[in-house]
Amino acid sequence: MRTIGLVLLIAFGAVAGSVTVLRAQDPRDALVARAFNEFDPARRQQLLITALNPNVGPTNGAWQVGVQLLAQTLLEDHQDSAAAVWFRWALRLAPDFQPDTVQFLPAVIASYRSARDYVARTRSPGDSLAVTTWPWPTEATTTRQSHIQVSAGGIAAPVHVEIRGVGVVAAGANVGVNPGSYDISASAPGSDSSHVTREALPGITTVIEYHLRLTPKPVAAAPPKAAPPPEEKKGKKFPVIPVVGAAVGVGVLAAVLAGGGSSTPSTPTTGSLTVTIPN
Repeated sequence: MRTIGLVLLIAFGAVAGSVTVLRAQDPRDALVARAFNEFDPARRQQLLITALNPNVGPTNGAWQVGVQLLAQTLLEDHQDSAAAVWFRWALRLAPDFQPDTVQFLPAVIASYRSARDYVARTRSPGDSLAVTTWPWPTEATTTRQSHIQVSAGGIAAPVHVEIRGVGVVAAGANVGVNPGSYDISASAPGSDSSHVTREALPGITTVIEYHLRLTPKPVAAAPPKAAPPPEEKKGKKFPVIPVVGAAVGVGVLAAVLAGGGSSTPSTPTTGSLTVTIPN
């Protein structure tokens, strides 16, 4: 009895552990596994599109396998452009996406690499200002029509939205487009303009919400100070050096010249001589 009880206890623990593991599994694992065993391409696409919903789990593991299996299915059906759109979307959502070069065909790896190069070329600073979400359809759909919806939060001014190849659209409007990659710009008075490149998936709406930043108002520069008037250069004055000669000698010389050479002057004369010498 003790042995039977121990066996039952071990078995129960094993079952409980299995249930815990099953609950921890990605719910998309079963869908991807079913898609691998599905021979109808249309049904396989529906299963994979349901499994690729990014809102129900991480963008790795079964999700990345599903992207590659969907691309291979589309390539085998000669829908190369559709496979490229799905790869671009996946790489923009999960930049660390790595392909499985063993399990999938070389055409799938080539499509992946082309999409990776395109995404690298179309990244822009505006990516940080735009939040992108995808309201996934609750049921699988076969429609190829895509939709893009653009809005801007936190901006009171009217927002100008333009989708290249489509034209100007009203902010918040849901616009039907063909599947593909689109350059989308948004601007508003008093704020920075921004543009991003996003993929429109078949049967799914791509919602882009811009968070535009207000442009800082320029600070008025202070008027330049008036230059002080130039200083007037004062004229240089030459030093005046009074030179007083021997008064008596000068007087004697003047008397001699006036009196015809008399040795005794009749009247002593005194005087001065001013000499100006420039610097």
